Amino acid sequence: MERRFTLRNGIEIPQIGYGSAIVLTYMYDKYSNKTIIKYWVKNILKNKAQVKKDRGLKKILQADFLSKPLLIDTSRAYAGSEKMIGDAIRKNGRENFFITTKVCNNHQYSETVEEGLNESLRNLGTNYVDLYLMHWPVSERYIDTWKKMEKIYKEGKVKAIGVCNCNIRHLEEIKKNAEIMPMVNQFECHPLFTQKELVEYCANNDIQVMSYTPTGRMDERLSKTVIPKLAEKYKKNNAQIIIKWHIQTGKIPIVNTSNVEHFQENFDVYDFQLLAEEIEAIDKININSRLRYDPENCDFTQL
Repeated sequence: MERRFTLRNGIEIPQIGYGSAIVLTYMYDKYSNKTIIKYWVKNILKNKAQVKKDRGLKKILQADFLSKPLLIDTSRAYAGSEKMIGDAIRKNGRENFFITTKVCNNHQYSETVEEGLNESLRNLGTNYVDLYLMHWPVSERYIDTWKKMEKIYKEGKVKAIGVCNCNIRHLEEIKKNAEIMPMVNQFECHPLFTQKELVEYCANNDIQVMSYTPTGRMDERLSKTVIPKLAEKYKKNNAQIIIKWHIQTGKIPIVNTSNVEHFQENFDVYDFQLLAEEIEAIDKININSRLRYDPENCDFTQL
């Protein structure tokens, strides 16, 4: 089964991404107080013998997705995340990772977009990233930032460029001024906040959607919807149903977990298909409940 989408420029991108923001702060797992990425790299990509001792990890090792690159979504704003990923790249090979990183807001304000990328490349230990995103549409800065990103793309330091947290008005403004339209738009999207109009705009303009907070932090309100019934039907958990909804509607969910078993479960969604009416039922859950920052009403200097 196909497990990649294709961006406008022909670059293939995995259908599920792993958000490394959890690496930088608080979500440490039980394995020697190490982060999930270091544990995953050490025990799954390198130490197969040890993996076989753990039934849950053995399932991960046997999963088809391991033959594909792991999409890791990071940013210089996520503290030491890039350096940890760089360590993973050095140990396991660049080909095992599809790396997404971002232009931080401070680099927009200081007009040092390319310098910021160069620092990311040093941290990651690579000479290119697969996808470079503008983290926020900083007022009176984002058009100039986008033009700098176009130049970087033409120079070959990044394989694809896109944006985060851009609404239709931002994308329309970019369209008026850009040589290259964003190939990706990453924004908050989940059953409680489907952003249908923005998703449709992106589809109509050949912009791949990436969804962050894709399971709505498993908000208790979701337990009162159709999702638990679908989970029972397909013998999956609620999160897996939501992840499948994202993929079947053409979106890339960026999932977070510090638990190895949950990590495996997030990718174990290719043995069933939601029916059209089930997708529609999940669509109807929407109550426009935003859980993260609103790009129309936030302090960009604090993000």
